[in-house]
Amino acid sequence: MKKINWDIHLVANMPCDECGKEENGFLPYTCNAHTHGMEQYGHLDFQVVLLLPACEIARILNTMGLRVQNGEHFQAGDYVSGIYEDCQVRLDAFEETGRTVLRVVIPDKYGVFPEDENCMETYKLQQLPTEALYREGGAQS
Repeated sequence: MKKINWDIHLVANMPCDECGKEENGFLPYTCNAHTHGMEQYGHLDFQVVLLLPACEIARILNTMGLRVQNGEHFQAGDYVSGIYEDCQVRLDAFEETGRTVLRVVIPDKYGVFPEDENCMETYKLQQLPTEALYREGGAQS
C-alpha cells in the first residue's frame, strides 16, 4: 500500500486546530488549500479554492496525489474523471505563493464550469487568481 508522503495546507476563514487563531481574510466561500510534495514525482502540486468541508478537500487533493504517485501525469487543461461520479473536474494552472499549481476546478451542481455565464456565482470564484481570494489587508498563505 502506498503512503501519502505530501502535505496539505488549508488556509480559510476558520479557527486553526493547532493554535486557535482565527483567519478572516478570505472572500466568502473561498480558501487556499494546496499540496506540497508533488515535486518528488516530477509533478506540479494541486490546489482547491472552493471552501468545501476539510475532509472533502483532503479527499480531492489526496486522490490526485495518489494518482500521481501511481504514475499518472496531469497538466493544465486536463479533464479528470474519478473525483466525482457524475462529472469531471478540470485542472487549470494558477500561481500560489510564487509557484505554479494545478487548480482542481469543480463544475457547479448543473455540470457548468466557471467561465460559463450560467455557472453558479460561488463556483465562478474559482477563476480568481490566488491573491484575489484574499480581502484587502486579509489572509496570506
